[in-house]
Amino acid sequence: MREIKLRAWDKENGCWASIDSVALCDDGSVAYLLPEEDDMPPYLEEDVEIMQYTGLKDVHGVDIYEGNIVKWGDQPNGHESPIRIGVIELNPDIQFITNVGIFEYGRFAYKETNKYLTVIGNKFENPELLEAD
Repeated sequence: MREIKLRAWDKENGCWASIDSVALCDDGSVAYLLPEEDDMPPYLEEDVEIMQYTGLKDVHGVDIYEGNIVKWGDQPNGHESPIRIGVIELNPDIQFITNVGIFEYGRFAYKETNKYLTVIGNKFENPELLEAD
């Protein structure tokens, strides 16, 4: 079973927010609660962009989240292929299998992501990485 972890981008302040838990409010809205030691009110749904952990790690053991920008194409077996860059987006139709490591990008599936993908940033702090040459 995949570990469930979330991270949040604070849209107003342009920084990462620590989210401890998620609460469903009486009015049906969602609030993201901060750790108890933070003396801050909860974030509301519209205040943050929530990203889920995929259950996979990159070549350096870095957790891969939605919104991460990854590169691939550096083949450990010596085969040359173009370096590609993309944003991680979870697809609810794809089951992530952590012991095999299946990651879907567009119509392609990559096995053993821990051998091929490298997290190089995220779409909030590093949008320039997605700009075409």
